[in-house]
Amino acid sequence: MPRRDAFTDLRDPLPLTDGEENKPQDSTILIRQPLDLIPTADLKKKRLRKWEQIHRFETVTYRGIPRQVVEQIVEIAQRLSVPRDEVVRAFLEYGVELCRTEKLSLFAYPKAQRMTLFPEGGQGNPVLPSQKNKDQNWLSEAFPVPEKKSMASKKKKSMKGQDTIPHWEMRVTFRIPALLKEDVRTIAREHTLPVGEVVWFFVMEGVKASQNGTLHLQPSPKTIGKTLFQEGC
Repeated sequence: MPRRDAFTDLRDPLPLTDGEENKPQDSTILIRQPLDLIPTADLKKKRLRKWEQIHRFETVTYRGIPRQVVEQIVEIAQRLSVPRDEVVRAFLEYGVELCRTEKLSLFAYPKAQRMTLFPEGGQGNPVLPSQKNKDQNWLSEAFPVPEKKSMASKKKKSMKGQDTIPHWEMRVTFRIPALLKEDVRTIAREHTLPVGEVVWFFVMEGVKASQNGTLHLQPSPKTIGKTLFQEGC
């Protein structure tokens, strides 16, 4: 017995009755194809990023904050069931207030450069490139030493470099009020300090204050989750 096509009824028009046979056929009637029965996917509506546009000035990225400090912020936020941005905001507001009322002082120290003119251990006499080559030429000619390339040491050094990232290369993004962001930037500019170091310092002061009871972090109930700021700003 031959197999029946499941789409036969869709391809062939319905049988006409005796009365319909005498009527003129409408040329606009089209036979529906099987693919016409498959519903098409609805066009995805374009997301209105109204909230992001309103709060775009509150987003800020700081560099130079160690990973351990960020993890400590996340730990405090999880313990209080609040967003980490609110914890950072509380610590920064606390630090800015202490700094403005002169209860907290920032002492800036000069940072040494990673270059030197005395490669021989600081004997007081700089070694010129021409003198260095002249003194070492006879030694290399008398006792030639073949260069050894250790692939294992290079691989180990490269892996070590990937694991240990300098803290000044670390970047972290927070969402804090624009006015608070500007206050922190102004304090850093007044003391000629990197903004990331000022944020790092204020966060550590806030952590110590919350641990000794000077700064109280009391989350309030919210519709979803909790918040440290009841006014919602």
